[in-house]
Amino acid sequence: MKVTAIESGIEGRVVIVASDSYKHPYREGIRFDKINDESGYNKIFAYGQSKLANILHSNLLSSNLKEQDAKVTVNSLHPGAVVTNIMRHWYFVNGMGISDKCI
Repeated sequence: MKVTAIESGIEGRVVIVASDSYKHPYREGIRFDKINDESGYNKIFAYGQSKLANILHSNLLSSNLKEQDAKVTVNSLHPGAVVTNIMRHWYFVNGMGISDKCI
């Protein structure tokens, strides 16, 4: 991607889909020593752990690419917080203070 961005003159973009659920991993955060351990498994915490890993990966990849002066932007996002026209008729979304633009 770095080479393609340089050769094309167009900035590369990496979008990693995360979730607001990153706030709810296991108490220890990412359990590297228990990734495949089924004892103590909790699907909610496992999902939160995976989304926390997505965000941490995004942040590290972004930092590494900046250090290399790569013309690649890395972002992670919570798709449920993105308001698009498809949601324009959802009365419970309107007036909730959700922005329809990137801030």
